[in-house]
Formats: sequence, structure tokens, C-alpha cells
Amino acid sequence: MSGIIPLSMQDLAAHSRFVQRLRRRYADDLALLPPGVPTPSALQAAYEALRHRHDEAAALRILRQLVMARLAQLDCQRQASLAEITQAVTDLAEFALETALRIAQDELDLWHGPPRAPDGSRAVLWVIGMGKLGARELNVSSDIDLIYVYNADGETDGNEQGARRISNHDYFTKV
Repeated sequence: MSGIIPLSMQDLAAHSRFVQRLRRRYADDLALLPPGVPTPSALQAAYEALRHRHDEAAALRILRQLVMARLAQLDCQRQASLAEITQAVTDLAEFALETALRIAQDELDLWHGPPRAPDGSRAVLWVIGMGKLGARELNVSSDIDLIYVYNADGETDGNEQGARRISNHDYFTKV
């Protein structure tokens, strides 16, 4: 044999400066994702592990980088189909949106109390994914188009420390 490694055996992703940078920066965290295409349960487990060492926002950012490095590797080595890649990117976007929404609402609830509908139930915010996110076809370079809607006008409860109530509109705008 001439010493030439067949193209199919090479780690083509290693030739990417982006992947090289991620592998160096997150060397200790790359193993948090199990082998293969990241699944929603793998995203959750990796995020929880990252939360032991980082705040929630940093854990989300690092998780995104880990997923991007993994998907570049899988794509370059043809170990995942386009459908699997777009599914994983969509799963990541949905996980990040749900997590960020929870973080923002938890923080605002501390300051202003939960938003209430006229019947006293908690007012709910929905995040609607449009375009490629709505079609579940995100790729690694996609942006996301979102629409935010909530179900009821009203105001927040305030808090025990006397923080003022705000309208649901103001609450969800802050979220």
C-alpha cells in the first residue's frame, strides 16, 4: 500500500478551521454527546452535565458548539443523511428555544410574578417556528424566523418584595 489513506477513512472534518477550533476549545466536553446523531434526550443529558459547570446561558451556547462539531464530523464522514442532520439541527433549535423560554420566564416571575389570564390561570406564550424551523428542515447555516403569541391580556401577580405588576404584554415583550 502506498501510505495514502482512502478518502472515506479520513477525518475530513478535521480540515475545517471551525471544527479544529471547536475540538480544541471544547475537548473536555465533546464526549458529553454519545456517538451518532444527537437526539433530544442526548441534548438534555449533555445540557444537564454542562449546567454543573456553567450558567444556563453558557451551557446552551456550549451545547450548540458541541452539536455543530458532531454534525460536521458526521456529515463529512457520510455517517448521517441530510434528513438526520436537519432533524438534529431542528431538535437543537427547539431545545434551545424551550430552555431559553423557561429561563426567561423563571427570571421574570421572580421580579414581577407570573402573568395571569382574566380567569386567574397562568397566561401562556407560544413560540411559532416559521420557514425551515416550522418545516423541521433547519440546516447548520439556517437562521430561524419566529412569531410569538400569548393567550390572554392581563397582568402579573407582582412579588412578595413589592415589585410592581406589569401587563402581560410587557411581560411577554421582556421574555
